[in-house]
Amino acid sequence: MRTFTSEKQKELFALLESSGELVFACGPKGAVANLVGHFKVRKSHHNEDQLDVGDGTCHVHIDWSRVKRFEVGEFHGEGMLTFYDGDEYLFRFYRMEGPFSEAIHRMSESTLI
Repeated sequence: MRTFTSEKQKELFALLESSGELVFACGPKGAVANLVGHFKVRKSHHNEDQLDVGDGTCHVHIDWSRVKRFEVGEFHGEGMLTFYDGDEYLFRFYRMEGPFSEAIHRMSESTLI
């Protein structure tokens, strides 16, 4: 599914838009990719909720039906959000400036998005 599957997904990614510069990391199943910049979800010309970096020249297509939960953590002083489909790791966001906002921490208290 190329559109958000829940209001919580939509709210969480709206909060990420105001989190400053982030690193999007995915892999390691055969390839690892990192994208750095300000992220925003926008409707593409195919009416999908597309994760854009900066002006959208670089973007990520996500199967939102697989994004079922996330965990908040820290890695070497950076904020870290890890997204899962069940136990399977899908992708991460790192916030180099430090921990993610308290609002994002509160959202993580319920297990499903």
